[in-house]
Amino acid sequence: MDIEPPHEVPNPRYYELIEEWGYTPEELANRGIYPTMLAGGGEDYIRNLRNIPWVSTAIEGIEGTEPILASIKEIKTIQGSAKEDEVIKYISVRGDGMFTIPLTHEIPVGRYLITLTFSNEGYTKDVNDCFTLIVK
Repeated sequence: MDIEPPHEVPNPRYYELIEEWGYTPEELANRGIYPTMLAGGGEDYIRNLRNIPWVSTAIEGIEGTEPILASIKEIKTIQGSAKEDEVIKYISVRGDGMFTIPLTHEIPVGRYLITLTFSNEGYTKDVNDCFTLIVK
């Protein structure tokens, strides 16, 4: 994860508003415009700061009478040395097939194929190898 914090840089808009438009520093502060702003920072800085979990996209093409329940049927290792037990305890899946993985986990690095089971009242359907989970 790239969690380098952002750094302060001069805000060119602030100085433009003072010099060209005649605003005072107090007026700009009341509008939330300051002489410096945050820039840069790692792509995972906010995720790490707020402990935001990793979330996948939802699966498409699943239709049926609500509520539709999704569950993980099988996890296969494509690359890596993990067993299903090591991976499944960190993954949760919602009814739309969207996965959630905590920010901090102990899933070994590798690629995993996930088979889901979708069910509603009276029907069940397995969707084999519908997601590839890549842990770096």
